[in-house]
Amino acid sequence: MRKVARYLLIAIVAVIVISALVFVWAMQREIDVSAPEARAELVKAMTLGCKVRLPEVMKTAQLNRTLQPNEMHEVCGCAVERIIESHAVAGKIRPSDVPESDIDAAELACLQEKTAQ
Repeated sequence: MRKVARYLLIAIVAVIVISALVFVWAMQREIDVSAPEARAELVKAMTLGCKVRLPEVMKTAQLNRTLQPNEMHEVCGCAVERIIESHAVAGKIRPSDVPESDIDAAELACLQEKTAQ
């Protein structure tokens, strides 16, 4: 029983370490956003991240209203496009090179544009 537990623990630790390495590798690689399928995949991932962070951005903007899912999608789509357009050098972007402050600024600007309409 102890051997099984030991091997199970080793397997769990190995999975965690491998997952961390894959994550770090993914953040360091350049993504060619000039290819439509790569751009679509990046937009999908960045939109999901934006939707997760949007309630915090709304608190920062001191908005007391809630957004509908389609409004959240529009705000996040706007922010993602701004980030890609401003940080994609020669059609390539490296996610780790985009400063958090730029992401926050793009999300806040798009949120303010959407709520002003």
